[in-house]
Amino acid sequence: MAQLLNQYGQPISASDLTGDVAGARMTGLRPAVIATPIGELTPAKIGALMAQADQGDSQAWQILAEHIERRDLHYLGVLNTRKRVVSQLPITVTPASDDPEHVKHADFVRAWVERGILRRSLFDMMDALAKGFSVHEMEWNCAAGNFYPQSMSFRPQRWFEVSYEDGESVLIRDENATPARSPIPDGIAQIGLTDMMASKFVVHRHPSWSGLTIQSGLTRACVWAVMFKLFTNRDWALFVQNYGLPMRVGTYGPNASEQDRNVLFRAITDIAGNCAAMIPQGMLIDFKEPKNGAGANDIHERRMRFLNEEISKGVLGQTGTTESKAGAHASGAVHKQVQDDIERADALMLSHTATTQCAAPMVAFSFGPQDKYPIIAIGRPDEPPLTELVSAIQWAGPQGWMVRAQDLYDRFGLKPPEPDDIVVGTKAQPQPVEPPKTLPAEALAPRAEPARVPVPTVSTPREPEPEHTAAHTALSARLRRLMRAHSQLPANPSVMDLAVEGMARDAQDALNGMIDQARHVVMHATDMSDIARGIADLKLSDTAFAHAMAQGMMVANLLGEFEVYEEMAANG
Repeated sequence: MAQLLNQYGQPISASDLTGDVAGARMTGLRPAVIATPIGELTPAKIGALMAQADQGDSQAWQILAEHIERRDLHYLGVLNTRKRVVSQLPITVTPASDDPEHVKHADFVRAWVERGILRRSLFDMMDALAKGFSVHEMEWNCAAGNFYPQSMSFRPQRWFEVSYEDGESVLIRDENATPARSPIPDGIAQIGLTDMMASKFVVHRHPSWSGLTIQSGLTRACVWAVMFKLFTNRDWALFVQNYGLPMRVGTYGPNASEQDRNVLFRAITDIAGNCAAMIPQGMLIDFKEPKNGAGANDIHERRMRFLNEEISKGVLGQTGTTESKAGAHASGAVHKQVQDDIERADALMLSHTATTQCAAPMVAFSFGPQDKYPIIAIGRPDEPPLTELVSAIQWAGPQGWMVRAQDLYDRFGLKPPEPDDIVVGTKAQPQPVEPPKTLPAEALAPRAEPARVPVPTVSTPREPEPEHTAAHTALSARLRRLMRAHSQLPANPSVMDLAVEGMARDAQDALNGMIDQARHVVMHATDMSDIARGIADLKLSDTAFAHAMAQGMMVANLLGEFEVYEEMAANG
C-alpha cells in the first residue's frame, strides 16, 4: 500500500482501517439504548435544546430529532419519501479519462459498487437531511492491491458532536480517549471528544439551507410545526371526547360544605366526561353561540391539514404528492418538476460524498495516489421519455435516422430474443422503389363554345395596320392549307388532338432523359445523404424539354388565332 497521510500529516496504516472505533459501548457516552425522556414539547424546551446544541452539546437535540420522526407520522412519511427515492436511483462509475489506468481504476470501483455495499447505505446516508449530517463507519478489506470497504455501518448522530469552535468538524463522543484537537488556530482541546480517523468514516453533510453543519438539518425548521400539531391534536382529542354531549352545570347553595361541593363536582364530571362546571347558586353563565363558522367541528382538522401542508413544502418542496385537491391533476406536471429538481440535488450531494470518501481512498490505497479519481454518479440520466423516443423513431426513421436496437432494449429494460425464443411482433418489410409509369396522352373531345361577339361601342373602329394585315393573311392561308389537308384524312381526328399528342410525345422524350439520370442516382444510393449529393451533382439539361414546350405553345397560339379568324370571317 502506498504511504498515505491523514488530516494531521501522520501515516495511515492498515490497522487503522479495521476494527470498531465508534460503535456502541456499555459505559460511557455511546449507549445503544437511551432512557432520556423527552416529555411534553413546549416552545421553551425546544428553544433551550437548540441553543444547547449551538453551544456544542447536541446530544439531547439529536435525541429529540429521532423522537419527532417516530412521533409525527406525516413528517416521517415525507422524509422517507425523499430518502427512499434517492436510495434506489441508478449508480454509475465514470473513469477520470480515457487513459487505460483510469479505466482500470473505474472498473475496480464499479466492481465494488455492484456488491451493493453503497446501495444499502444510501438510505441511512440521507438521514443527514433531517439532522444535518450522518456517519458510517467503514470496515476495510486490506488485501494488498485490493483495498475496499467490505461493510459500512450506520452510527447514530447522538454518538457524535459537531465542534462548537468551527461549527463543522464532526467528533466522536469518547470520554476515555485523547481529547480532540482544536480545528481552529486559537482553539483549545475538546475533552470528552476525540478525532475521527481519516478514511475510516463516511460523513455525509446534507444541509437544507446555507450555513454551518451545527445548525443545519431539516428538523430545526419542522419541529415548530410538529409541536403545534401536537397541541392541536390534544385539543382535537378533547373536542371529540365531548362533542355532542350536553354541557353540565351544577349549583350549590350557600350552606353547602366542602364535602358537598366535592360530591357535586364528582357527580357532574362522572356523568359524561369532564365537560362540566360548578358554580354557586344564584350565579349565571351565558353560553354564546360562535358565529361565522368559528365553532365549526372541523376547525382542528383544517389546522392539522394546514400544518401538514407546511411540512410537505419544507421537505418535498410541494404538496401535490401528499395532498389530494381539486385540480391537482392539472398542477401535477409542475409538482413533478419540483420533485425532479430536489431529487437531482440530493443525488448530486450523495455522489460527491461517495466519490471523495469511498472511491478516492479505494484507488489511492490500492494503486497509489492519483491526480484524478473515478467518479461515482447517482441519479437518472437525462433521457427523453419513452413515448417521445418511440414517436421520434417513427417519424425520423424513414428519413434515414438510425438508432441502435440494443439502446432501445436497454431503455425498455428488455433483452434481445435468442434464436429459439418465441417472439411477439413482426419486422416491417422494405418497400421496393418502382420506376415511374409513362401514361399515354389522353385525347379529349373538343368543346363547342358559342362565338363571342364584341360589345359594340360608339367609337370608330381603327383601321388595321398594313404589316399586321399582311402577316395575319399569310398565317390564315397557312392554317387553311393545314385544315384542308387535315380534312382529307380518313380518321379525321381534330387538329388540336394531333397537336397535343405531338407536344406530349416530344416533351416526354425530353423528360425521360432527365428521369433516367435521377433514377440511376436513387437506385445506387445507400442513404438519404447519398441521394442528396447525387442529385446535387447532376447537371441535367432542360434544353430539349424547353424546345418541345416552346413548339407546343407556338402551335397552340397559331390554332387559337386561326379559330378566331374563322369566327370573324363567318360573322362577316
